[in-house]
Amino acid sequence: MASGALSLGVDTGGTFTDIVQIDAAGAVTVDKAFSTPARPEDGAVESLAGLARNTQRSVGAVLGATARFAHGTTVSTNALIQRSGARVGLIATRGFEDTLVIGRGPVGRVGGLPHAKAMDFLHTEPPAPLVSRRLVRGVGERVTAEGEVLAPLDGEEAAEAVRALAEAGAESLAVCLLWSFLHPEHEEAVREIAAGVAPGLPVFLSSEIAPRIGEYERMTTTAVAAHVGPATTRYIASLQDRLAGDGLRFPIQIMTAAGGTTLPDGAAREAVSVVNSGPVGGLVAARHLGRALGIENVITADMGGTSFDVGLISGGAIERTGTPFLDQGLPVLARSVRIDTLGAGGGSIAVSDGFRLRVGPESAGADPGPAAYGRGGERPTVTDALVVLGIVDPERFFGGRFRLDAGLAEAAIERHVARPLGLGVADAAAGIVEVVNGRMSDLIRKATIETGNDPREFALFAYGGACGAHCADLAMRLGIGRTIVPYGAAAFSALGIALSDIVYAHTLSAPVGLDDEAAAGRVAREALAALAGRAEADLAAGGFAPEDATVRYSVEMRYRGQMNEISLGLPEGAAEPGLAGRLRLAFEALYERRYGANAVRAAAGLEIVSFGVEASVAADVPEFSERPSAAAAPGPVRRRRVHRRGADPLEAEIHDFATLGPGAAVAGPAVIERDMTTIWVPPSALASVDRLGNIEIAAEGRE
Repeated sequence: MASGALSLGVDTGGTFTDIVQIDAAGAVTVDKAFSTPARPEDGAVESLAGLARNTQRSVGAVLGATARFAHGTTVSTNALIQRSGARVGLIATRGFEDTLVIGRGPVGRVGGLPHAKAMDFLHTEPPAPLVSRRLVRGVGERVTAEGEVLAPLDGEEAAEAVRALAEAGAESLAVCLLWSFLHPEHEEAVREIAAGVAPGLPVFLSSEIAPRIGEYERMTTTAVAAHVGPATTRYIASLQDRLAGDGLRFPIQIMTAAGGTTLPDGAAREAVSVVNSGPVGGLVAARHLGRALGIENVITADMGGTSFDVGLISGGAIERTGTPFLDQGLPVLARSVRIDTLGAGGGSIAVSDGFRLRVGPESAGADPGPAAYGRGGERPTVTDALVVLGIVDPERFFGGRFRLDAGLAEAAIERHVARPLGLGVADAAAGIVEVVNGRMSDLIRKATIETGNDPREFALFAYGGACGAHCADLAMRLGIGRTIVPYGAAAFSALGIALSDIVYAHTLSAPVGLDDEAAAGRVAREALAALAGRAEADLAAGGFAPEDATVRYSVEMRYRGQMNEISLGLPEGAAEPGLAGRLRLAFEALYERRYGANAVRAAAGLEIVSFGVEASVAADVPEFSERPSAAAAPGPVRRRRVHRRGADPLEAEIHDFATLGPGAAVAGPAVIERDMTTIWVPPSALASVDRLGNIEIAAEGRE
């Protein structure tokens, strides 16, 4: 990074928009602003303005010194959830117009739903197709499973289909023809026809968006791209113009679910990967911090205002998935970091019918927010419960810039939880926290055990504005001995976005069995050459030379007859003799670890389904700087009573983080207060501050 240059990361969340600045010396500065769902760019700009004020500079001065502005946006996510994106017209091979409606058995009905809801068949309705049936047209053409043309494209029929869809109100066009990833020429011809028939209509080809086997998933992915792509590109262009007008000299970079950023020119093709990409930044930051601390196995726990996200880093590598669900019934073919999500955040609403207590997934969001915000919210939330329990100080919330009303929090809990359950307000508040902690710890168990990992062998990295108040209790429930609240915890995803490499990722399906090693080698060479060409084209379009990037190849493999694949890094020289043996050994070692020794079927045939490439250009950011000694003498600034369910209140020491330099230790029960987060240290736990300003909590007691 050039002398004096800054790297900025901005993450738009459901409640807050976070911003992180990393300067040339590695010093990290964090700020926040309330998100503005109606105009998300306003929240991004306001967070920038807050950062400028707190660093005593103008916005123009900050942007003028910025060498990198990376952004995680919810525009694509919101467009998909609210179905507010472009009205999509779909062109398919004649006879396959109903693919999106038929789906793939129960996948199209309950895929993407929580397990309990998915099993409730009586009350679970299939989602409406993303593309209305009246906006689907079939065209004559056919390509075989070997990529050979059986019937050529009917150009006149394609032109009439495009014309009819445009006249019916289509605002973008998705084209998904059978086996097009093996023979993309028919889809490319449809795009050329559309340019003449309906100039200006955005066209998305499945052979470019998701060139992978799986007709339903490929069509779904292309339809999602066509739905959210136009809104995403408009937002990026608008924000780019606004920031450039204020002094930004470089193109903004957009976070993707693959774990890196993309430049604006690639935003349309990467629109699917932009959906749900914000939380991925937290795993990137966790991997970076883990390397600095010598920790390779990390569970990430991100609790913000609306959700709780869990990720996994094993052996220094981030767990990934090849077919994530973006919403109910929407499996997409996109290389993505695996994140398990739960509707549990500081704004999660607590309700009771007089017999049970439920917390989330409904959230009060940023507006009206928790009852204590005083913005008209009347239902109690997790934040309200923390205020009532004494963990969160209403006078110091958000560093004192936004004060909470404890009376409104108590009234909401009393009316909606305490009175129906016949409890005191403090016990009801403790119950709210206990329920949400139970839900979050269950999600961590699921995320680790389902991938063959023991949570006790991992460190827990807890971040997000709300996680510090819960993480020590989560660790005790799970038997995790080491919990770390990072220095930039309140905006950790934004920090990861600022640290992210530029990543160009492509996947190409080229099914081949390993029984015939000669055929496998030939297919591998052809597929890898095609992927290398795409990666080189991306790098050139971004202004990078091939030597600027690190290129990694991978394969997706499975036993014959299986429906799901496992991704493996491709050994060097994999296209040479010995490919089958090396891949079989690597596959079965991972398979045994994930599913158990008895799951391996050595006699079963193995097949490669897809090949992948990832070209990454490393971000030019320095290592984190060490935190200077504390500005004031250590020691509690005051004491406060903290309530627990069914027990006498505790006298907890309250510590100001500014007084805790490297090496400082705080024994529980205690609360460590920071400008943007609160950290609860329970009895029998010890919190210490390391050289980077991270807070590590070691729990002596285990549940």
